[in-house]
Amino acid sequence: MNRMFVTATFKNGENKQEIEQLCELVKQSNFQDFCFIRDVENYQKMFYDSRELMRRACEEIEKSDWLLLDMTDKPTGRAIEAGMAYALGKKIVVIMKRGTIIKDTTRGISEAVIEYDNIEDIVTELRKLV
Repeated sequence: MNRMFVTATFKNGENKQEIEQLCELVKQSNFQDFCFIRDVENYQKMFYDSRELMRRACEEIEKSDWLLLDMTDKPTGRAIEAGMAYALGKKIVVIMKRGTIIKDTTRGISEAVIEYDNIEDIVTELRKLV
């Protein structure tokens, strides 16, 4: 089964429900879901050395086939993870609320760009990628 690294913003667990929902949608799309914040950090700050944090994230991206990046909000850490995935030759899928504007550089690293009205809408399009 293809493993998808689901990027998420670290918010000390405040966005746990949102992350869980996104991971569940990835599973419904026939991917194995992985989210660093959920699966490594358990929604808590675990890394006090930023270099170690990024080294571990890179290791997990290496183990993945795909990376999912939501561009609806301005991602910084998530965009860095996307850059790592691109450099490692991983497939990247961008999701975003309909009407979100992204740069051509983001489109240039993406295998697919999926716009949604409701987040649940991504399942049908993700299934086409498996």
